[in-house]
Amino acid sequence: MVTARPLDLPDFSDPPVVETVLSVHFDRLSALRTAHFGLYWGEVRDRFPMTEEHGELASLLEQSPEQPQPIVGIQFQALEAPPTPRFWFTDEHGTELIQVQRDRFIKNWRKTGEGAQYPRYEKVRAGFDQDFSNFAQFVSRNQLGTIRVKQCEVTYINHIVARAGWETHADIDKVFTMWRAPESTYPGQAQDLTLRARFPISDKSGGFVGRLHVTLQPVTRLSDGAPMFLLDLTARGQVGEGTDFFDLGREWIVRSFAELTTPAMHKIWGRRK
Repeated sequence: MVTARPLDLPDFSDPPVVETVLSVHFDRLSALRTAHFGLYWGEVRDRFPMTEEHGELASLLEQSPEQPQPIVGIQFQALEAPPTPRFWFTDEHGTELIQVQRDRFIKNWRKTGEGAQYPRYEKVRAGFDQDFSNFAQFVSRNQLGTIRVKQCEVTYINHIVARAGWETHADIDKVFTMWRAPESTYPGQAQDLTLRARFPISDKSGGFVGRLHVTLQPVTRLSDGAPMFLLDLTARGQVGEGTDFFDLGREWIVRSFAELTTPAMHKIWGRRK
């Protein structure tokens, strides 16, 4: 259930977000076979008539302290069942997408046109809750196991396009607060900036519950060749046994987005508070 929006949470009338993703990672349903995904599609096909197959997403569980990364090399794994792909079920406009694999349920909202407006987290969350509940009922009804949530994930993908407050990728400090251009001759003005950063997420008692991952890349928009910054913020973790982490993850993403971007850009995006 969605909690009340914090009154002091930053709010923008025209944010640069182009995609939001809500995802739950649960104990692997070993009884789930490819045929069952077909049965599930039959239940949602009226809303999601298009389907695709993709490779399964790897397990990425946030832990503290972190576990050492495995040594790269050849690994052998005993499979309890034949491998199955990750299935996509998409609505006719390409705006909403459900992704399902044996240990994951994901719901995407995607901006598909310049006039499309972000429907806001509360609506996206309500839609996810309904679809995830229906999937859990499908699993139970077909005796495929019990869904036990291990981790939740929230992602906001932003396209920050030039010609609105900045012109080239060198205008980093006009867009982001984490960079100050050197005033000396060496090294001089940076041509662009690529960033990967992780931040621990704590609950109200100060205990570790997950991490915020921030990725920034300078790219070029394919439609018109305009410079663009691709800013991805992902909050991943768990609170309790359900999906309460969603609200905490969204709050961390929105507050962090406001801190990482400049007041000048906030005016362009219509910051209201």
